[in-house]
Amino acid sequence: MSEGTLAGLFEASAVAWMGALIGLLIGVLEWFLLPRLMETSIRGSREARKLSRDQLEGVISWWKTVIRVFAVSMPLLGFGLAAAMAE
Repeated sequence: MSEGTLAGLFEASAVAWMGALIGLLIGVLEWFLLPRLMETSIRGSREARKLSRDQLEGVISWWKTVIRVFAVSMPLLGFGLAAAMAE
């Protein structure tokens, strides 16, 4: 490989890892903040009053799981987007 090609690959890699770090920061915020906000929102809704305690806990647990799955995927998404834009 030529030196220019190698430098281009290192630059694209650096951009991709920076995207992963930004995605990680967004994912951490999602992991810690969104579940609490969602739980507060659900508990305060009219529909929550219609559910039994077990059903309400199930709904809240499900939403927390969904949020955390997206939070875990954010670094991968950031890496992929940054890598695609760097090329």
